[in-house]
Formats: sequence, C-alpha cells, structure tokens
Amino acid sequence: MIKIALFGYSGSGKTYIFKKLTGKEGEIFDPFKPNVGIGIYKDERLEKLKKIINPEKVVYPEFEIYDFKGFPENEGFPEKYFKNFIDKDVILMIVKNFTNNSNPEEELYSLCMELIYHDIEKIERIIENRKKTSGEIDFWEKCLEFLKKEKFLKDTDINKEYFSGTELLTIKEIAVFLNGNEKEVKTDLPVIRDLNEIYKKIIEILRMITFYTVKGNIASAWIIPKGTIAKKAGGKIHKDIEKGFIKAGTLSFEEFIEIGDWHKAKNMGILKFLGPNSEISDGDVVEFYFTR
Repeated sequence: MIKIALFGYSGSGKTYIFKKLTGKEGEIFDPFKPNVGIGIYKDERLEKLKKIINPEKVVYPEFEIYDFKGFPENEGFPEKYFKNFIDKDVILMIVKNFTNNSNPEEELYSLCMELIYHDIEKIERIIENRKKTSGEIDFWEKCLEFLKKEKFLKDTDINKEYFSGTELLTIKEIAVFLNGNEKEVKTDLPVIRDLNEIYKKIIEILRMITFYTVKGNIASAWIIPKGTIAKKAGGKIHKDIEKGFIKAGTLSFEEFIEIGDWHKAKNMGILKFLGPNSEISDGDVVEFYFTR
C-alpha cells in the first residue's frame, strides 16, 4: 500500500484534508505520533467498468495516509519529528493558500528548507563519522554541496540505492498540495490543487500504473510500478498466481469499454497474451492463467 505523509505548518488545513481523504475524525495532540487513516481511490476507469459489468463487489486501491501535528512556521520542526517520514513513499506538503494574508511561495520555500536542513545535518554527521574511520567522503561532500544549493537529492542522477539506511528525506518523491486558490505559486515541484486529483497525481509521481481484473462478480484495480512484468503483477493479487503463472490475457481498457464483455472479446480472438516476462501496460484489463 502506498504511504503518504502530510507535511505542513499549523493552520495549513492539513488535518481537514486528512479527514476529507480518510473520513476519519479526531484530532492529534502528540507531534511525534501521527494519525493514520486509509484513503480509497475511486479510480475513474474502475467506475466505468462498474457501470458496464455491474459487479457485486468493487475493490478500489487504498492509500495509507499519515497526518502529523504541525508546528508554527516561526518554530520549525525538531529532528525527532521527521523519524516518522522515513518509511513513507511520498511527502505531500500542504501549503495554506486560502486567505488574503497567505504567502504560499514563502511557506513552500520554508517547508522545502526544513527537509533540506534535515538532510544537511544527516550528511554532515555521516562525513564526520567517515573521517574518523578513514572512509570515503567525496561522494557525501558532493551530496552536501548539492543540498546547500537548495536542491533535493532526488533530483540528482544518483541511484537511490546508495542512500539505503541513511534516513534522508529529499531522496523521496515530494509534491505540493495548494490548499486554496488565493494566489499563484511558482515551483518546479508537482503541484496538486484538487483533493480529487491527489491519488491520481501520486500514482503518476511514483511512476506507477494501474491494471484491472474482472473475476466472477468482483472488479478490482491494482497499482504496480511501471515496467512490472506479468508474473510479478499476478503476485500483486496473490502469490499463488506468481508461483504458478502460465500466461496473462489482456485487453486494453478502451477495447473492453467498447466491447463490454470479456468472453465476447475472447471469442473475437482479440485478446493479447503475455508471457511471464512481458510487461503489463497502464489500463490493461487482465485475466491470469496459473496452476495451483
């Protein structure tokens, strides 16, 4: 399940957004213990499939959303606060933009610098420790120089595997939710302005795709990394499919909508069959064949 950390200052409307996404009520008072909820993505294509086949059950993708109590902008965030961000897939910065006195560009810059300063301190400690053990520091000094130019490490061409175990934050995917439409904001970061677009945009940011299955009376949507092979995609549903994989029959979403019935498409001979190492495409409607 994709994990989203909501990050913003007090008064940004972060908790309101959390409630709208998850339907979960209740305030959080411990700044180091997040409120956790599940957000359901009402995928537009799955909704269209639902109307055509009228299944008894629809399985929508789910996202795990974390709401962290904000700190005032003039106080900043303690290092301990960011411990909960380490295992999240996306940091979604919530920026207030719904009042005349909002200054969204300044607030966004400040939030970015919180993450950059966090990583600068981490890397400075790594360098100091490596100096004591005569370890290689050139790589880390280059990273430090990059951060001091107020850039995120995710924008380097360095393989993220090099950062494994370092608890750095700017290697993560980071996006902005502009809470309101009061002022224009210039940024190179992905910007989301509509609550209904959050999940779709995050799937795009993470370079993931969605495929669909219609099995019996159940229609489901599954989110996987772009480039996932058919065998691994089957494992997303159940490990038995991956283990006993034979082939996958696929039909594009557009073709399925036009024909309206899987068995009809099968009889027409227009299904495309994939071997275990062929890639699933975004929007594919898939039927897996496997041995138990």
